[in-house]
Amino acid sequence: MSNFWKSWLDIWCLAVIAFGGILAASSIPGFETGTRIFITLINPVDVPVFNDIERFAFGLIGAITIGWGVTFFYFFRAAHASNIGNKMYRQAFVVMIIWNCIDGYISHRTGFTLNIAINLLLSLGMVVPLYMSGKLSN
Repeated sequence: MSNFWKSWLDIWCLAVIAFGGILAASSIPGFETGTRIFITLINPVDVPVFNDIERFAFGLIGAITIGWGVTFFYFFRAAHASNIGNKMYRQAFVVMIIWNCIDGYISHRTGFTLNIAINLLLSLGMVVPLYMSGKLSN
């Protein structure tokens, strides 16, 4: 994989971590602006009220998103350093598909259908460099 695509994936992981930080911060009163903008963007009908339950949920989702970004960051680092071929990259692709299916179903069922498009854009940020560098092939 070229240095360009390696850097792309590093930046993608850091962006996921930063987004998780924005979500996690909304668990603290006074730090909900970023999450409020994002949630209102994907579902302007059900504006968040940031009660204790929503703060807990957004905080937890943020922590999970941070963990997901950190996990992919170190996963890609290990994949770049190992010499086992493209298997690890294909496994990351499968993880992304599974996550998209589950999250997309939940987004649709709860009325946050625009989140499906956002998730697909997020996924393309990972899939494009893997595809362009040939890491999804045998």
